[in-house]
Amino acid sequence: MKKRIEAIDALRGFSLLGILIANMLYFQYGDITQNTIDPTTWWDKGAFYFTKIFVEASFYPIFGFLFGYGIILFIRALENRDLKTRGPLWRRAIGLMILGVLHISLIWDGDILFTYGAGLVIIMLFIKRKVKTMLIWATILALLMMPLFLVKTDFLTLAESEKTIAVLASGTYWEVVQQRIGITEDIPAVFGLLVLPIAIGLVALISFFVIGPFVLLGMAAARTDFFSNISGKTSLLKRLVLLVPIGLACKALFYWDHFAGKLLYGAGTYMLALGYMALFTLLYLANHESKLSKAFASVGRLSLTNYLMQSLIFTTIFYGYGLGFFGELGVAIGLVLAVAFYAIQLFVSTLYSKRFSIGPVEWLLRKFIYLGKG
Repeated sequence: MKKRIEAIDALRGFSLLGILIANMLYFQYGDITQNTIDPTTWWDKGAFYFTKIFVEASFYPIFGFLFGYGIILFIRALENRDLKTRGPLWRRAIGLMILGVLHISLIWDGDILFTYGAGLVIIMLFIKRKVKTMLIWATILALLMMPLFLVKTDFLTLAESEKTIAVLASGTYWEVVQQRIGITEDIPAVFGLLVLPIAIGLVALISFFVIGPFVLLGMAAARTDFFSNISGKTSLLKRLVLLVPIGLACKALFYWDHFAGKLLYGAGTYMLALGYMALFTLLYLANHESKLSKAFASVGRLSLTNYLMQSLIFTTIFYGYGLGFFGELGVAIGLVLAVAFYAIQLFVSTLYSKRFSIGPVEWLLRKFIYLGKG
């Protein structure tokens, strides 16, 4: 079995920290807009602007890049074992969509797993393409995404209705589940079953546009074995780090209600993602033997399990069927909770990785992909 590239695992673990911090606004408020959250104290305002500028929309592209990189490594592993690639790839897509549906229905509707599974259905068409083709399409998709910022100040807002927020804040578990899957008096369940195939097709297309740019970029990087000799690419990484201040400056314009400000904000999210990847990789190379670096890698190896655990824990803390702190603690305390819980994940993942090479959810997905033979 080929040895894993630990820098990739560590970077994936780092991305989960940013994803958790960004998701905390949804966990706490069911929204990410300032009007809904209404931070009043200086510490809540500081935490809110930190999340908006330093985190929001700049970590899911990192995860997407690594997802794309992993697809190419996955295919190589299959080919090295003289196995067919088509079946396992389809089962990987279907497995992610199944996990996504369960996540959305039973735990939290801010899921990304279904998005990646559905997006993979179209991304499969690019697997055998040349690196140049992947890069061209990544650029095209990124440019096509830019108009989204002209119509939405908050990137990919998942704002809930007042009725839904009331259910999240005080409803029972079954009431929340019904709300998520659309079983209401106004929308019968049979209607949802009839439109399901159309919905999956639309989600696959939308997912391709949303995650496509960085997934294709990751696939192109894997085709060139970018991380195989990453220590020899420090000059390039240092140049990419310059995108961090540029990206932050662009994202600081997210409240400039002008088309130019929104476009710069959109470009800033992508630039910051690239800059963060380069900066973290440089720090990892300089400290790859440290316990912290290895802990990041452990979290990354268990990324599916850790991601789902974040949703499970924080919906339990904030939703009405759990501890009921929905909208009560404030943005700053939510930020502290996110960092504290991630620190626990660093510790637990390190201990777990000493005994097991794969997480429980990762194990289930692998069994499905290889039909119990992997």
